[in-house]
Amino acid sequence: MSDLWLEIYSHLMERDEEALRMQHIITTEMERLLIPYKSQLTEEELEKLHYLLYDVINVAQKEAMLYGMKFMMKFLLEL
Repeated sequence: MSDLWLEIYSHLMERDEEALRMQHIITTEMERLLIPYKSQLTEEELEKLHYLLYDVINVAQKEAMLYGMKFMMKFLLEL
């Protein structure tokens, strides 16, 4: 992702109310999905899994945002 896209992404994800709400929903859902593993994993393994999932979520959010911005620009150019 270019520096400009990353700057736009960071600005939106830190300040936009809808983005913050989305992040809260994702975090809540991730925590809910991890409940069954709390009894199966050690604290260290669970922490590693948390970090891994947060990293995956971060990449997915960035790529989805980039795709959405590019799609919107293509759409606007078609008008």
